[in-house]
Amino acid sequence: MQNPSFLSVCDLINLFKLKKLSPVENLTNTFNIIKKLNPKLNAFISISEKKGMIQAKLSEQHYLNNTNRKLEGIPFGVKDVIDVEAEKTINGSKLFENSDVKKNNSFIVSKLIQEGAIYIGKLHTHELAIGAPTFSGLNAPASNPWNLKKTAGGSSSGSGSAVGGCLVPFALGTDSGGSIRNPSSMCGILGLKPTYNSLKMRGIQPLAKTIDTVGPMARTGKDISLIFSVLNENNQKYNHNLKNLKIGIIEHFYNNDFIANQEVGASFEKAVKMFEKSGSVSKIYLDNLKTYHRVNGIIMAKEGYLQFKKQIEFHKDQIDELTFERLNKGKYISDEDYHNAIKKKKELSHKIYEALQFFVILLTPTNFDLPFDLGDLKQINKYYMRNARSPFNISGNPAISIPCGISKTNLPIGFQIVGRKNSEELIANIADEFLLKIDWENIRKKRIIKKLFT
Repeated sequence: MQNPSFLSVCDLINLFKLKKLSPVENLTNTFNIIKKLNPKLNAFISISEKKGMIQAKLSEQHYLNNTNRKLEGIPFGVKDVIDVEAEKTINGSKLFENSDVKKNNSFIVSKLIQEGAIYIGKLHTHELAIGAPTFSGLNAPASNPWNLKKTAGGSSSGSGSAVGGCLVPFALGTDSGGSIRNPSSMCGILGLKPTYNSLKMRGIQPLAKTIDTVGPMARTGKDISLIFSVLNENNQKYNHNLKNLKIGIIEHFYNNDFIANQEVGASFEKAVKMFEKSGSVSKIYLDNLKTYHRVNGIIMAKEGYLQFKKQIEFHKDQIDELTFERLNKGKYISDEDYHNAIKKKKELSHKIYEALQFFVILLTPTNFDLPFDLGDLKQINKYYMRNARSPFNISGNPAISIPCGISKTNLPIGFQIVGRKNSEELIANIADEFLLKIDWENIRKKRIIKKLFT
């Protein structure tokens, strides 16, 4: 049997059911791998080994008694803006280093545990989920498993690094401007930003409540679909034939509004050609991408400033300079400008809604550049906002970032599949089918696993 760390959630569950692997054996291996690789990746900031092993033993009994639940025995980590009972939520910031431990699990963690998943630790986040991967934060930034000198993206950086580096089969992240999809693209995994308000945010540190979302990050579309079905019991079923989809390509985002890195553009266009073989593909024109960035930026800065106003005004010395700069912009955004942005948000959302009355899915790249050097401020300022993620925070549509290729320098490239509201299962299934066609799992194993595990 291959190392269980390389296996998907669904594969692990099958082995547990067949009694070919036990949750205890798997978790023992998981902790050993974390001890070996986390010093390189800096993905986990805390490990809950004793609690995790107690749960693994319970899961083992559930399998022996045939009372196993949907995610029985599967280990996972959470971005450290998400509450876990008896642990601190530090939000990647010195501001919360001495905060009280939480009395309850967040809603989303409770749902996973109720279905047998095993919480094993907190994962790195950029400060307050709006910072950047600098070396002046509370913890060293998470590294990219494809190249340890490159960023893992963010702000759900630890989640991307841990899943991409095979420390855990899945993790939770949050997304207000692409913070699930950015690290997923950079780390060669899948990351789902669900429909706005489809998952309860109780027990998660807010940044900008009108655009905040939480979602799963994993290595297969089937895993994303399974995890989301646990988190959202009202998940709609779509019966679309995946071979006859009407597909809209948002080309102007990356070849006009911004000019993408040549390898990113070429990789995406190669992916589009694969979709042309099984569906009806047409170009679609939305508003200029910079308009979405501007509106999303105003909302995030204003709401983020109000969320952390006390800390910004009285504890500036405990906030990283770049985080402070991003949040403090909100202080100077007038109520009129903010309300105009909210009004524009509705207008932009309606246009995407109208587009998706004709098309079943939309496709566009996730980021326009390859992962940049870890902690390099010049590169952060140059590349961080070059992406096509914010339109779907604005509209609230589900968007999943999935890999579509690798660069000449062996770095992953991702693109997004965007669906109608509450079509998470559909876009996850489409993602899974695409990745099987390009044999992504074997590509990933050859490029990542050989490098990290030998």
